[in-house]
Amino acid sequence: MTKFKKLAITAALASAAMMPMASHAVNIDGVVFNAGAQFITTSLWETALTLSTESLSGVGIVSQINCTGCGGATWINGQNDTQLTYYFNGYTVARWYDTVGGIHAAGDEGGGANTFAAARAIDFINGNVKLFTDRVSTGTVLNPSANLNVISAALQAADIAKAIDGIKWLEYAGVSTINSLTGNTGSLFASANTLNAVHAGGAGFGYLNVLHTGGSATTNFDTNSFNIGGVITDARFDSSFSNTNAGAWPLSGTASFKTAAIPEPGSLALLGLGLLGLASTYRKKSSKKA
Repeated sequence: MTKFKKLAITAALASAAMMPMASHAVNIDGVVFNAGAQFITTSLWETALTLSTESLSGVGIVSQINCTGCGGATWINGQNDTQLTYYFNGYTVARWYDTVGGIHAAGDEGGGANTFAAARAIDFINGNVKLFTDRVSTGTVLNPSANLNVISAALQAADIAKAIDGIKWLEYAGVSTINSLTGNTGSLFASANTLNAVHAGGAGFGYLNVLHTGGSATTNFDTNSFNIGGVITDARFDSSFSNTNAGAWPLSGTASFKTAAIPEPGSLALLGLGLLGLASTYRKKSSKKA
């Protein structure tokens, strides 16, 4: 075998060692996922802002994790006696839009029929999302819909406590990117289904970066999955919400995280060393035969 072919084999093996393996199942504290593109679906409960100086917060329950093109559904809520919940907060208003096209900064509540409460869209900045695992059989299970049909700050606080009392699994921070439709920057862009009540029903999207502040799945999801106008981010967050809720929160709906995951980086490194070792052994055997 020529030296060129030997080098080509070695390079190919080394490259393969650095690539995520789509069939590699990972179980982190009861939550199972494969390496590859992830679509994480959730239920969502959140606050409704009455003043532009308030910040958005809420809780959620992960319903299912799907690995797109790499295994389909890998985990559903309750599997392995595990619930994966999250708490988000700190999304503050950067600007809001009234029904006649006016643009307002935070602190400007508008007037007449165009007060902040009737905003048709809101751009947020900052924000934080923390995910936690908990045991279904022995932990404090989050179930906001079981609360009374009365908006209650006390019940919301109890739900938050249930959402965060497990083991931290992952933490994200909101990342400011450019909204291609408006040209504005923000970490979360919310819009109304109608022109007079973003709080009554609508949708939102934004981007997130993994924070290295603890979390058993941190290194698996710090994957630089998106490039938004030159800003590298780890995940995209999409939500749809309404005020038809049976619990203590004014708004409820669904949300999803789109991202990518990798196996344990340590496992990849060991695999790479093993493949390179095999390549070295093959080179030595080939040279003896020559």
